[in-house]
Amino acid sequence: MQKNSWLNNFHLTSNIEHLEFPAIGTPENLAVISTLTQLDNSQWWSPEKINENQFKQLFSLFKHAIKTVPHYKDYPVPTSVSGLMEIWQSLPILERADIGGQGEALVSSKTPRSHGGIGTQYTSGSTGQPIAVKNTALSRVFWRAFTARDHIWHERDPGWKLGHIRIAKKGQAKYPGTTGMGWGSLKGKAELFKTGPIAGLNINSTLEQQAEWLLRTDPEFLITYPSLIQRLAEYCIKKKIRPKKLRQVETISEVLTPKVRELCHEAFGVKIVDLYSTRELGYLGLQCPENDHYHVQSEGVLLEVVDEEGKACPPGLPGKILVTPLHNFAMPLIRYAVGDYGVMGEACSCGRGLPVLKSILGRERNRLRHPDGSHRWIALSAKDYKALLTIAPVKEYQIIQRSLTKLDLNLAVDNKLTKDQKEKLTKWAQSALHFPAEINVYGHKTLERSANGKLELFKSLIE
Repeated sequence: MQKNSWLNNFHLTSNIEHLEFPAIGTPENLAVISTLTQLDNSQWWSPEKINENQFKQLFSLFKHAIKTVPHYKDYPVPTSVSGLMEIWQSLPILERADIGGQGEALVSSKTPRSHGGIGTQYTSGSTGQPIAVKNTALSRVFWRAFTARDHIWHERDPGWKLGHIRIAKKGQAKYPGTTGMGWGSLKGKAELFKTGPIAGLNINSTLEQQAEWLLRTDPEFLITYPSLIQRLAEYCIKKKIRPKKLRQVETISEVLTPKVRELCHEAFGVKIVDLYSTRELGYLGLQCPENDHYHVQSEGVLLEVVDEEGKACPPGLPGKILVTPLHNFAMPLIRYAVGDYGVMGEACSCGRGLPVLKSILGRERNRLRHPDGSHRWIALSAKDYKALLTIAPVKEYQIIQRSLTKLDLNLAVDNKLTKDQKEKLTKWAQSALHFPAEINVYGHKTLERSANGKLELFKSLIE
């Protein structure tokens, strides 16, 4: 019997008049389908074969960068793929500040015409360093292919209603929300697959409005942020309400904790699927269909986790995440430090050869710095969080390190905190963080998010 194909569940959109079967799409859509077909095979390759093919592509990118991009003109010139592999970990790390500071020095003077038109992606600047990265239409092809892979891996019915609570421009998607047809994530100039209805809501709506919207629109698939689904899950548990059709939640942008996964399952009876992407680089990691860790999207990027010397960290050891997009010939980013820290894992039980990214720890400024110069990642346990809620009805929290001995604890609460609550919250923070610092506790109606809707749970302001 023929193996079941993902195409059996996705109805391709035909863009030729009077042609419904077999469907033939636009050239761009056909490129996406071709890519998806190859991804369906390459995910099962051995790690060695995947790495070998990555470096074949990198060799082409590297030669192009040295020849046409000013920033790379003095880089060593390898004569073969194996030569590039030998020198790779000795190449300089490209920092975020290098992009903002050099601008045109990283742009190719001769982008291949076959890669399509050049566009610019602007990041939100959540790291404090907003940047602009140029890429080509080819990048959009891969973005759409990895989006579809995410849906395929997690067996989403394209006929489901998609709901999303995300950041929106001022005045857009205000409560009671917006509705439409077609999942925008699969659209190019023409829709790739036929998809179901969509409902959206601005993240700035109140918690009560979000819960009412969720019950009223009742989507099968919901996309939002970890901090938001946490609050929504807690509210629904407290009010004993549950949407009827919700099948899956996907979280984006923020670091996802096991606690939020547990809350989501308790509140809605569904699992969370997380993904790791950036606006300037595209998809970096998709959650494994069988496990909670991520598979690096190695057909699109080379992702490394390295130590302070730029050498690969062994599985289980935290390090700095470097990413090299394989297909951006408009603005090659070679060994680009995205600003995140992560941990690689061992080979996956699912059988895929794609590297395992065990966890994403957050950004450099998400590490608590001790007076002796050491660092530690902030990770509150379920016990810590329960203790916090026994002191005050906290909706959201954020910890800011202002110096080696001073922390701010910002809390979103409906009512003004009492003196007794502030004293207890100070002791709670010192205990939960294992850090006997001076704690300043502040209550707010809401906590400020970044331009793209992210809420950083911990942020260090120490230079």
